Amino acid sequence: MIKTYLTGLLLLLAHAKLAAQDKVDTVRLTPNAAEKIFLDNNLPLLAEKLNIKQGEAKILQAKAWPNPTFTLDELQVYKNATTEDIPPVVGNFWRDRNFAFQFEQLILTARKRQKNISLETRNKEMAEIAFTDLLYALKAEFRQTMFEIQYLQQISKSYQIQLIEVNKLLAAQEIQFKNGHTSQAELFRLKGLAISLKGELNEHGEELNALQKSLKSMMNANPHSFIILEDAFNTQTINHIRAIDLAQVFLQSSQNTKLIAAKQQVKIDEAQLAIEKANRVPDVNLIANFDRAGSTMRNFVGLGFSVDIPAFNRNKGNIRAAQFEVQKSNLFQQNTANELQHSLVQHFTDLQQAMQLYTSIDTDYMQKLDDMTSAIGRNFAARNISLLEFLDYYESFRDSKEQYYGAIKDILIKKENLNYLVGGEL
Repeated sequence: MIKTYLTGLLLLLAHAKLAAQDKVDTVRLTPNAAEKIFLDNNLPLLAEKLNIKQGEAKILQAKAWPNPTFTLDELQVYKNATTEDIPPVVGNFWRDRNFAFQFEQLILTARKRQKNISLETRNKEMAEIAFTDLLYALKAEFRQTMFEIQYLQQISKSYQIQLIEVNKLLAAQEIQFKNGHTSQAELFRLKGLAISLKGELNEHGEELNALQKSLKSMMNANPHSFIILEDAFNTQTINHIRAIDLAQVFLQSSQNTKLIAAKQQVKIDEAQLAIEKANRVPDVNLIANFDRAGSTMRNFVGLGFSVDIPAFNRNKGNIRAAQFEVQKSNLFQQNTANELQHSLVQHFTDLQQAMQLYTSIDTDYMQKLDDMTSAIGRNFAARNISLLEFLDYYESFRDSKEQYYGAIKDILIKKENLNYLVGGEL
């Protein structure tokens, strides 16, 4: 009995847990609040930050001196009749036996240690540049995703307004049809319009779901949540964008992270070349040894050093390869600067064209469309306009809304592309 009760309780708890997982948590956020969550929780950004920490650790390692080497050898494992009398080391330990040991310390020449520190410092700076580049790229992607969501929210709202009006008309037309005051063709045409609007709303919902997935992934948010961006498009931003000119864009482009990274790569390759040139100079090993009963002295202490003689290998091949690497990175830097200039002109031109389209749209007309949608529905119900005129008006209103909000979205997206190219906010 108890076992049956526990089994039932566990099934009930499991069902409750699954029901809780299926429940969608609606979260309302302003774009600024959503962006703050993204900056604080984005996993690729957090991972990229660790590359900077790794760079700091490598600088610390480059500062370390080479460890000394201790060698113990010539341990006498047995003695025979020829063994000389040798006093013990301590007490009666190691009587009549010899041994030797030595310390060896590597001394880096030609400032190799400082040059390795310089290389790792520049690598760490490159990690910081890479983090900044990823930050700008992800921020642009995140904002563009929000713009797409805001666009779909606005368009879906317009479709829903039309669907509400069409459903009202359908209810009235069905009564009219039953009373013989309207044709079946008109009724079916309205039903077709309702189905078309529902289909469009369903497609918008699928697109919105895909964008929600991207947005929540970048925010590291609960996958069961549904984010609603509260603020509509901020058209005041467009007035600021209108004031941007090409000279300002080129002036700020010196902060482009790709260009900065290309310049930093030249510095890294130059630091590597300096190391290869330093490797022409052999390092020195200083030696201090002790030998007990292994020479003419009972307790011999000696000093020495060892050094490679650069007779055959003066590191010429590695030096030449490093020189070519510097030349390559210089050419790559020039190409990056050239591509950046062309990209700036292209994206600025695209922005201006999007701005021209937006400026050509009558905003007063757009603000009255929702009221006009209801008015057109009332006029059709009153038989002041025909069904074809009604359908034409509704299609025209939908297209106008899509063009209007699409123009705003394109301006904001293209502005984010320029922000990324200049490495900051325009």
